[in-house]
Amino acid sequence: MEREFLEQKEIENAIDELENINESVNLEAINNLHRIARESENLRQSVFDTLCSYIRTTTSDQDYQTRERPSIKIQSILNLLVADKTQRFIYEEMPADLHESHLPRAILSGADLKRADLKGVTLSKANLRGANLKGADLSKADLRGADFRGADLRAAYLKGADLRGANLSSANLGKANLRGANLYKANISNTDLNGTNLSGANLIEAYLGEANLSTANLSRADLSKADLRAVTLSKAILTGSNLSGSNLRGANLSETDLSKADLSKASLRGALFIRTNLSEANLSKADLSKASLKGADLKGADLKGANLRLAILSEADLSGANLSETDLSEAHLNEANLSEADMSKADLSGAKMMWALLIRTNMSETNLRKVNLGGAILSGTNLNKANLSEANLCEANLSKADLSDADLSKADMRGANLSPANLSEAVIDRPDWITRLKDWKCTGVEDIEKKYEVITEKKGEKPSYRIREKE
Repeated sequence: MEREFLEQKEIENAIDELENINESVNLEAINNLHRIARESENLRQSVFDTLCSYIRTTTSDQDYQTRERPSIKIQSILNLLVADKTQRFIYEEMPADLHESHLPRAILSGADLKRADLKGVTLSKANLRGANLKGADLSKADLRGADFRGADLRAAYLKGADLRGANLSSANLGKANLRGANLYKANISNTDLNGTNLSGANLIEAYLGEANLSTANLSRADLSKADLRAVTLSKAILTGSNLSGSNLRGANLSETDLSKADLSKASLRGALFIRTNLSEANLSKADLSKASLKGADLKGADLKGANLRLAILSEADLSGANLSETDLSEAHLNEANLSEADMSKADLSGAKMMWALLIRTNMSETNLRKVNLGGAILSGTNLNKANLSEANLCEANLSKADLSDADLSKADMRGANLSPANLSEAVIDRPDWITRLKDWKCTGVEDIEKKYEVITEKKGEKPSYRIREKE
């Protein structure tokens, strides 16, 4: 009992000496407190809590907060409690309470801050490389420009934290909560963000190259102009998120929820969107060349002016989508659903669209040269002024389709259903075209013979032919 009384008295004396203006006296007091903690297990927690409280109280002073970095005294305490591996081991499993402390530019590389209370702390431009912050509470903390490279932030709570310009490359943020955090221009490359909550976060111009964001929640997050090259976003939630102008080249977004997301003008070349939900998403003027969207849900999506050259859209649902003026040349659309979509003035030259569903689709003035529409259903589709020259329409269903003024020269229509289709003023390549439809066993030829005739037009050296209604 007497020993504990003396040690307690020594603690009180050391705390008084911390207020001494003499720096050497301060450092001696800190070392004395640490010695007591080392020698007395019963007083260890008390010393730890006392020193944490001292940091909070001292750094909350208005005069102190004008400092650009911790004083030697404060940094020395931090070293003993959490940063110095040779000293801090005695405080293991004691979560530090440093909430609202002012610690800009603090040196905490490799620090043990797991489960620490760091709410509202200022650690701007601090060195936290390789620090253990697993389960720490950093909500509303000022972490601008802080260095978290290689840090362990798993399950950390960073709601509303200010991480503008912070470096989080190669950090582990698995299942961390960054809801509403500000990560403007932050470096999050090669970072593990698996299952992380980033809903409503500001990631404008952030660098997330090769980061793992699978199953992460990014709903309503702002990722405009962010660099997401080769990032993994499989099964992530990005509903209503802003990805306009972002770079997602080579990214994996398979089975991700991007419904109602803004991806306008985004670079998505070679990205994976297999079975991804892009319903009602804005992809206008986006670069999706060579992207894989097999089985993707694009119902009601806006793809106006997008580049989908050589893209894979097999089995995708594009019903009601806006694909006007889109480049789909040489794209794969086999078995895709494009019913009631707007594909006017789109370029589908050389595209593969076998067995595609195109019921009541608007394909007026669309370039379908050399397209493969074998077995496709185009009933009620508007193909007015469409270019179908050299197209494969074998076994295609064109019942009630509008082919007026369409170019059907050299199109293969064997077994096609043309009952009843509008062929008024369609361009063909031979005078016996209607007879050839018979040889090809097309449906509706009898009605075509009764209603239309072939008209020869001379333009230049070679004659041209059109289908015209009989007078």
